[in-house]
Amino acid sequence: MTEELIFRGALLYIIIQKIGSRKGVLISAISFGIYHWFSFGILGNIVAMILVFIGTGLMGYAWAWAFSKTKSILLPFGLHLGWNFIHNTIFSRGPLGELVLISKGGTELTDWISLLNFVSGLVIVPILILIYVRYFVKQETEFTSIN
Repeated sequence: MTEELIFRGALLYIIIQKIGSRKGVLISAISFGIYHWFSFGILGNIVAMILVFIGTGLMGYAWAWAFSKTKSILLPFGLHLGWNFIHNTIFSRGPLGELVLISKGGTELTDWISLLNFVSGLVIVPILILIYVRYFVKQETEFTSIN
């Protein structure tokens, strides 16, 4: 919830009002990608930084675009919550440890070969969300308040 309030909440709203939707969405996505270098503790590992920036940047772009189109934080919040639940709980890939599905083996992301092995999962989900936002999310004309 904190990430949504920071990256798709007040800051994105203000940026959109000041410089427009396209630039605001891009700035939000870049900021989201860079933020995850610190939250994942990978600063200094160049390959991991590139992979995390691509994956979280694309997701951040999709969620910021959803915010921009719907003029509401609800869709990006739901998409983010759903992704985190699947990634962390179902596939046990987050800070919570082993939960539902437990992977056996694997390699640390340290070289360019790991990019080829990891890229399908890194890019497919954000692209599916971008397609969803592009074709199935209705464009709103102005921000509305929840009363």
